[in-house]
Amino acid sequence: MTRIMLIALAATGMALPAYADETSTNNGATAASVSAELANAANAQQARVQLAHQGYTGISPLYRGEQGHWVGTAIKDGKTVIVAVLLPQAPNLTN
Repeated sequence: MTRIMLIALAATGMALPAYADETSTNNGATAASVSAELANAANAQQARVQLAHQGYTGISPLYRGEQGHWVGTAIKDGKTVIVAVLLPQAPNLTN
């Protein structure tokens, strides 16, 4: 067990300098892009959870519609239906 922990610790120690160097070369646009993608994925997951709470199953991957709704298909009462979820927007604090 100690041997496994030492190997894991050594591997982590080798990865840290590469990680630190990589993050120092990122510019603001790349960080904002990654942040937006993560927020987008989190919002899609929130929409899926909301549909599941409403009794839908077999929820397809959701995509962001033109009007901001998360759109896809799901099954309820044995029927496949088109679903759309509009999540509340967080206040914009970057002004």
